[in-house]
Amino acid sequence: MTPTPRSSVLTTTVVGERIVGDGSALLTRAVQLTTGLRDATPREGQDALHRSIVQVMEDRTGHHAGQAPTGSGKSYAALAAAYLAAINAAERTVISTDSLALMAQLEDKDVPLMGTAAEELYPERPVSVAFLKGVANYIDPAKVLSTAQQITGTHLMDYGELAKAIRKSPAAATGVDQFPQIDPVQLADWRELVAWACDQYDRDDPNEKGDRHACPIEHTPSMWDTVSASSSEADDGSRIGVHAKATLSRLRAGEADVVITNHSILAVQAARAVPIIVGSAKLGEIDHIIVDEAHTLPSHVRSQGAAKLSGGVLNRLARKVTRAAQNSSTAILWRDRGDLLAEELDRLLTNFVGESRDGVRRVTDVSPVAEMEERLRAWLQTGRDVIGKRDQDNDPTIRVRASAALDSLNELRNVLDQLGRSRTGWGRWVERDSVQEGSNHRAWWSAHVSPIDVGFLLRDNLWGYDIPSSHDDDEVERKWLSVSAMSATMQSNYPFQAGMICQLVKFPSPFTDAYDQSVLFIPRVNSGPVFERITVPGYGNRRRFDVRAHALWASEQIISLVRANGGSALVLSATARDGKTYAQELRRALPGVTVHSQWDGGSATRIVSEWRDDVGSVLVGTKTMMTGVDAPGETCTLVVVDRVPRSPGNPLDEARVESIHARIENMPEAQRAVYAVDAALLLQQAVGRLIRSTGDRGTVAVLDPRMLKSTRAEPSPLAYPEPTRLTYMEAVRAFGRKMTHLEDVLEAIGERRR
Repeated sequence: MTPTPRSSVLTTTVVGERIVGDGSALLTRAVQLTTGLRDATPREGQDALHRSIVQVMEDRTGHHAGQAPTGSGKSYAALAAAYLAAINAAERTVISTDSLALMAQLEDKDVPLMGTAAEELYPERPVSVAFLKGVANYIDPAKVLSTAQQITGTHLMDYGELAKAIRKSPAAATGVDQFPQIDPVQLADWRELVAWACDQYDRDDPNEKGDRHACPIEHTPSMWDTVSASSSEADDGSRIGVHAKATLSRLRAGEADVVITNHSILAVQAARAVPIIVGSAKLGEIDHIIVDEAHTLPSHVRSQGAAKLSGGVLNRLARKVTRAAQNSSTAILWRDRGDLLAEELDRLLTNFVGESRDGVRRVTDVSPVAEMEERLRAWLQTGRDVIGKRDQDNDPTIRVRASAALDSLNELRNVLDQLGRSRTGWGRWVERDSVQEGSNHRAWWSAHVSPIDVGFLLRDNLWGYDIPSSHDDDEVERKWLSVSAMSATMQSNYPFQAGMICQLVKFPSPFTDAYDQSVLFIPRVNSGPVFERITVPGYGNRRRFDVRAHALWASEQIISLVRANGGSALVLSATARDGKTYAQELRRALPGVTVHSQWDGGSATRIVSEWRDDVGSVLVGTKTMMTGVDAPGETCTLVVVDRVPRSPGNPLDEARVESIHARIENMPEAQRAVYAVDAALLLQQAVGRLIRSTGDRGTVAVLDPRMLKSTRAEPSPLAYPEPTRLTYMEAVRAFGRKMTHLEDVLEAIGERRR
């Protein structure tokens, strides 16, 4: 396809009486507005990143992957490039970030400021920006109506009247038994959430977004599920006389110059080949994609493409369909047949695994459920007949339940299709479900399928799309987009993983001085009582690392470090079990220090916010707190990581290892490329919580003696294999002051505090 002529995105702009930059004028003005300094300029790495993105946009179909450290100002660099593409070339850009929380930061802070800068410099060309989230992030008109009717025990169809009825007697328990997922202590907030959702549709104001970010009531995912629906269940509101908030959101996105979304939506399109954004007729033509926090996108694609089949899945589906069919006698008979199929499926998968040593068996040829696949498909089809046309019923509760059940039936049919297909880049295996200790749930055997190598999925389904040929109406042409990926942490082979044709570029950090003056502590333990304490006898005369014993020892180290630092700490654990222990021991040993933890109840956002505002307190968490936690200043001057957050062996990662091994024929290197590299990326994210601004200083303690090199002078029987150790050390190399003895670290902490 021949590119159409267009003006250059790189322009020179006059501001006042001086020329600002040669393409960075908009970025420069945004930095000036942020800092309040008239002569402020972008940081070196920020400006270089911005120019690289602009250049890829100029090339129209190029790719760029850039590693820019946290604090480089990546969001401004990306937004400025997207705005310029709209202003100078009338081209549209999709910007994707990792989470809804990061989208909220863009919505509340970065986009309004960039908009102000653009209005000053380019008043003749306004730029429109829309935020597009998954359908389940918006209140659904039918789901809201159904839930409100059940709460009030009425068949009212007026949203305003329903909201009044809910608030009139907030203590009433009408219909609560229909929502067992709601914790009784959450009832008041939940009822207010439903009333708020009713208000949104009562006013039917297109400017009210009706999404989770706009909701003023603190809520859990279970609470939100009662007012939202999946994409296949979603109602457009036409029967009720309102406009669905999700529909309005897509309409805004279809008219916007810049569409901001999250990785989950991109991942659905990549994994399932559904044109949600790129190639969508509703959203229109897209020219560029910019992916922030890009290192997480491949894992999102694997997650969205993953599916499983088990007896438990059949049981849950049978009850959902029976409920949707209003417990008719036909539905109950169908459910009972499903229970028998569930038991037969479990026996079949048990036999398939057989005497496998690790309780897992990978599928290499035919589907593990091939011998009963026809009966399962017939049962699913009968389930559709059982529901009939209830998804078109005028009663919103019946319609919502039927739509959800039909969605689940279709999803399970697709799982059967995937399990029966042997495809390059996909893994299939059977393993037993894990259940929490003390749980009454049954551990079923499950057949799984998931994409492994996702580069081809991203390349084929996201980085380009088909459009009608300009020469022949019966043919299509492939339109390739410019793609820019950026993150603070990236593997050197990230472009290959993401299906991109480019080399990784590393940009300079603005925090070099801050890291030079901060301390890294890794304890040296190579002999003596502590060595004996954290190890157990291994093969021959060697001893091996004992994770449980190490956690008990680490508790003592954490208490000493936090006490010396006067709190103001973030403690990150590789496992929830150990993290709970650290929180408990800190509260016992340091009663004068407030300890927050991710297990305190409530949303993670609220817990982090309380810690951030409580200077001198401690926050304890696991892997979920290793990314996205931002507390510049004195709140976080000590970060403790108990050990390298390496994931245990699992079928999905083992399939990734096998795929790499098939290419390089080196199993240790293949294992390192998956397990060690993934762990190093997470470790780098974790230690990066310390330095969030140029003025930050402090200490990072990684209490994992295995990271220290074994030398003749100081042998370390616990040291990781050298290639693995070097991979982990790369994550902490930026620190200028490195210490291996607790006494030295405590003294350094004291000096900093003084």
